[in-house]
Amino acid sequence: MKKILIVEDDLNLGTTLAGVLESQSYKVHYLSSGKTVMNELKTFEPDIIILDIMLNEEQDGFDISKQIRSISKTPVLFTTSRDGNDDFINGFSMDNTDYVRKPYKVMEVLKRIEKLLEIQTKKESFTIGHFSFFPCEQSLKYDCGNINLNNYESAVLSLLCKNTGNFISKKTITEVVWNETDPKLKEGSLNNILTNLRKHLKKDNSVLLETRMGLGISLILK
Repeated sequence: MKKILIVEDDLNLGTTLAGVLESQSYKVHYLSSGKTVMNELKTFEPDIIILDIMLNEEQDGFDISKQIRSISKTPVLFTTSRDGNDDFINGFSMDNTDYVRKPYKVMEVLKRIEKLLEIQTKKESFTIGHFSFFPCEQSLKYDCGNINLNNYESAVLSLLCKNTGNFISKKTITEVVWNETDPKLKEGSLNNILTNLRKHLKKDNSVLLETRMGLGISLILK
């Protein structure tokens, strides 16, 4: 389930947009102020940020976006009710961004979100010891060899890569990969996936998938 952080000081607009996105199976956090964006970026770890440019506070959306870019390449979709070209130019001066003018149609926002996520997915890759993992291709490359993963193997490995060194609970993995809240229903499937991933990754002794009771699973690079 993809996660979206909305920063919008218009409560009616923000809550309405959050409701629509949740109905489209996105996990959403809504902020009416930009003051806690950086903290949410670290704790919520959104896949995309919808950021209002004209916030009724000291910092505007562009100021906040510069702080975001100092630590993250998370895609940003700017929104504004101003008509000037300056916002348009500033919005596209940053990498991995898009821009929509208010009043916008929800369908336009949804399509722009899909496009940003698609671009992000195509760019995404991870280095796992001597392996290179490309989620968009569902492939794990080692030396001259290539291992093809299925959808679920790729999704589980992506989640572990994004949280390398940290333990992810089976409940969280089940929610993210299968959109299922009861981990027991997918326990057998997850165990099979972990067995297959361990089999693939054993070529490199510096890579370990560790399971700990009560904590979950962690991708560890020695």
